[in-house]
Amino acid sequence: MTRHLRILHLEDDPGDAELVQETLAGEGIDCEVMVVATREAFVAELEQGSIDMILVDYALPTFDGMSALAMVRERRLDLPFIFVSGRLGEEAAIESLRSGATDYVLKNRLSRLAPAVIRALNESDERAEHRKAEQALRESELRRYQLQLELVYAAEIQAKLLPRGYPQIAGFDIAAKCVPAKQVGGDFFDWQEVCPGVWGFTLGDVMGKGMAAAMLMATVRASMRSVAHNRPSEALRLAEQALLPDLDNSESFVTLFHGQLNVTNKSFIFVDCGHGFDFVRRADGTVRGLNPRGLPLGVPGEKVYEEGAISFDKGDTLVLYSDGLIDARPDLNLDSNLLAERINGAASAQEMVARLMELTEQDGPQPDDITVMVVRCTG
Repeated sequence: MTRHLRILHLEDDPGDAELVQETLAGEGIDCEVMVVATREAFVAELEQGSIDMILVDYALPTFDGMSALAMVRERRLDLPFIFVSGRLGEEAAIESLRSGATDYVLKNRLSRLAPAVIRALNESDERAEHRKAEQALRESELRRYQLQLELVYAAEIQAKLLPRGYPQIAGFDIAAKCVPAKQVGGDFFDWQEVCPGVWGFTLGDVMGKGMAAAMLMATVRASMRSVAHNRPSEALRLAEQALLPDLDNSESFVTLFHGQLNVTNKSFIFVDCGHGFDFVRRADGTVRGLNPRGLPLGVPGEKVYEEGAISFDKGDTLVLYSDGLIDARPDLNLDSNLLAERINGAASAQEMVARLMELTEQDGPQPDDITVMVVRCTG
């Protein structure tokens, strides 16, 4: 045994103390033994610390071994504690073990001392390793809890970045919903009145999901809000100019649909940056996709933000959605016509959104963020 031990030995007989030291040395146990015979000296050594083991005679004239054991355990010192006594009856031995002693050795059988010391140290080391493992587990659980709490706060903040209510626009009914695949996500929708009688509508999908996508989502949303007073083509040019360094550094891109509704003449001009998940269902039930389409923000290439335009009549509905709606149920082979059929007969934009979101309900985790926006002309 190569480990050097500091052993506190409570013993009032110098001969017995010397015999114990010789026994340990003879078994190859490298140790320094501090022999004390009084309560005061015992307490002083405990307070000094750096003790690996305690050996105690059961009965001393002024200080007994059970009192010493109680003192050690009251101080929550998890030290191996072995009684080494000339007399220790069966009842006393059992009581000592129940009270927290590690082992006991009779002085007339000191051949058991070295094995008892080694066994006690091994058990002590195992307990120490177990405590370390428990502490590491608690720290891991605490970090997980803190991360979970941060994600909850992030989800609350992200939810507050989305519009809190539906806009009141004469002749139109608007609704939308965004459901992240994780606690936070990269999808978003937004609307704002950019000038009297003109409303901007945006639906974006940052590549990926989770916290990284959510951080970029907030940046994209802020950039679009700052430029939305421009025509859609100019707004997208300015937004990408501001976003390109962040998108390059993060090796990410954003598909985005942005348009402006003129409430007076019910016209809608838009730019589709690689999004493609949109259609108009006319009042007579016909379905039309929206063109033209360009590259996503952050994708290299010649960028010409070409605008498209549609006009609304009563009963026409514009539907925008993210690819998460399709990915959630690939077995349904959803396309614009099937989605348009799904909203037939719905009495409001909110009901249309609810019907489309119901399509994604299934067992298992949601594969991607899902966002749906509906702009319905009511008159």
